[in-house]
Amino acid sequence: MKVTVFQDYASCSLSLGPQESNGEDVNDAASLFFELANAQLIGYRVAIDSSSATENDAMVIIKQHSDAKAHTGGIIWETSYLLAAFLSSKFGTKYKVDGDRECPLGKTLEIGAGCGMLGLILAATKLSSRVVMTEAAEVMDILTENVDQNKVETPTTNSESDSDDDDKLSNNIKGIHGTSSTPVCPEECVSVRRLRWDCLQEDVLAAAANNSSAQENDLKPNSFDTIVGTDVVFSPSLVCPLLETIKLMARKKDVESTKATRIYLCLQIRCADSHSLLFSEAHKYGLEVVDVTGELTSCCPWAVELECLLLKINVKEEPTAHGKKRKKCSKEKKSKKTSSKEKKSKKKDKKSPKRRKRELMLT
Repeated sequence: MKVTVFQDYASCSLSLGPQESNGEDVNDAASLFFELANAQLIGYRVAIDSSSATENDAMVIIKQHSDAKAHTGGIIWETSYLLAAFLSSKFGTKYKVDGDRECPLGKTLEIGAGCGMLGLILAATKLSSRVVMTEAAEVMDILTENVDQNKVETPTTNSESDSDDDDKLSNNIKGIHGTSSTPVCPEECVSVRRLRWDCLQEDVLAAAANNSSAQENDLKPNSFDTIVGTDVVFSPSLVCPLLETIKLMARKKDVESTKATRIYLCLQIRCADSHSLLFSEAHKYGLEVVDVTGELTSCCPWAVELECLLLKINVKEEPTAHGKKRKKCSKEKKSKKTSSKEKKSKKKDKKSPKRRKRELMLT
């Protein structure tokens, strides 16, 4: 089955350097993504350090279902490519140069993962130590199929399961979706969970119940280093549930120097009301939405012309114990001042019997 490789296909249609002002690149970009959306298999070449795949065939391969009618998760949207390129450019290069550590994004939650392209890229390139890809129930089959096809399953050491391991090895040798490319995503680095924003608590509790005692609950609230999402702002009724989901899963910076969760959303304005709500309602959930679209131009100069936005969501810090104490003291001082003024006012209004008698005589 033919695989359309994004990088090879895009190099013929997109200007990856500074864009010219004649608008030609814009038309090329729009046409490119329209054609990509209609291809059955999309490959995205990834740079990995593995003996199981050569530099040329190390790919994440996604099977699209462009005929899906009940949802929009059947194809890869352009924002997935954009966010993957942005995160690779911003964090991959930085940590390779600084030599700080592998997996700079840490444990990552992808909300609205769709076909799974973005999450699988983050796992395959080791930008993330683990990626938990989440979706609504109606998209789970498509997402699960793509993740299963792209992950390298780890053989067990139990001799009784040797035959199962042989089957797994055989599946890997067959290649991703029947192609000659072998999987490159470590099994322990990817997982799929149902997470409906409007049934948040139900799905979080279900994920915890489904984990065995030997497994970590990978959908545990406040446990993610990074949260990403693409084209997840499209319905006014789902904006507040989305913000509630982010609030529950994100982590605040604390006094022990634990960093707050970094959150990036890449999207197009598909619904102006939803977009406005995201900005106006975020503060109610302890979040701040900042438009950082300008950062996309360094790696994807055509992003702005395609009207794709990059939003960074900051988790507001809670006041420290010292700050809370100062605030409390300030309130107490203000209360004492008010009480003192009230006493003085009452004292001034208090009249002696002689004064009252004189006032009566004058009237």
